[in-house]
Parts: sequence; structure tokens; C-alpha cells
Amino acid sequence: MFAFRCSHAGTFFQVYARPNDGIAPRLGVTVNKRIVRQATARNFCKRLAREVFRSYQDEFCGVDIVVRVRAPVFRTVAREARAEILSLMRRARRSCGDRAAAAPGANALN
Repeated sequence: MFAFRCSHAGTFFQVYARPNDGIAPRLGVTVNKRIVRQATARNFCKRLAREVFRSYQDEFCGVDIVVRVRAPVFRTVAREARAEILSLMRRARRSCGDRAAAAPGANALN
């Protein structure tokens, strides 16, 4: 996933994308304890990413997405964080599709 080098970063999140051979999109979420210390805050970040992915899942068919949290997300900025995740996912999907079309052997990278 990380070797494909198709990622976009924002204030709160970094999103990696890679085309997959299946139809169904897949999501992975990673939150480092060094970045977000409290378990409840880590769970909130993961729930936020899953919620956005589930709501717009039809847009991401044929793509694997990994979301990495870069900064703690508090409930006061949750609306901005949702918008950022969606924007980053869409940008990563577009650039991922462009790279896959340019290099057909890129799907085999791990």
C-alpha cells in the first residue's frame, strides 16, 4: 500500500490509496498512540473515518484506502475533520486511478 506512493495529507489526516482488483472498496485506519494519547480520542478518530467512508462508499469502488491520523481530532472540530477526510479520499482516489492507468504493473506493488 505505502509503496504505491499515492497519498494526500491534510491537517488531521493522511490518506493512502491503491487500486484493487475487486469491486468492493476497503478501508484501513491507523492511529498512533504517540499522536493521540487517549483511547477514547483514538476510537473517535477511527469512527469518524469509518463513518465518512461508509457514507460515500459507492465513490470508492475498486480502491483500497488507508487513513492515518496526523493530529488529534476533538469533537469541536469534527465537522472540519469530516470534510478533510472526504476531500483527501476523493483526491487520493483520483490520483490513484491516474497512476494505475499510467503504470499497469503498479497494482502488484505491496
